[in-house]
Amino acid sequence: MASYTTRIELVNPDASDYELLHQEMRDRQFYRVLSYCGFWYDMPEAEYDRTSDLAVDLVYNDAVSAVQAVINNKPINDKQQKKAFYTLVTRADGPRQQLLPKTTEVAKLPPGASL
Repeated sequence: MASYTTRIELVNPDASDYELLHQEMRDRQFYRVLSYCGFWYDMPEAEYDRTSDLAVDLVYNDAVSAVQAVINNKPINDKQQKKAFYTLVTRADGPRQQLLPKTTEVAKLPPGASL
């Protein structure tokens, strides 16, 4: 299985859009934590980790579906600006180096995982 890091930047979001995005991403098995050496670490804001056998284009399509659901929910923000997004999906083909805080939020973990 490969690990993918996905970054999504919402353009002209409303205050609640990132929380909705986090839920949409979680529903598609993208998590806001990274497992490393038996510990869970918080990903930077608006970044997600996913472990999958899927090819990068299919992981990308899943991420785009999640963010599109957020935008389709309310395409124009409270300031009457059109919403959009940018995204980047990368596959980790080898070991990763990271400096991230250990998570304390069980709700961020994949189903069945524990701290």
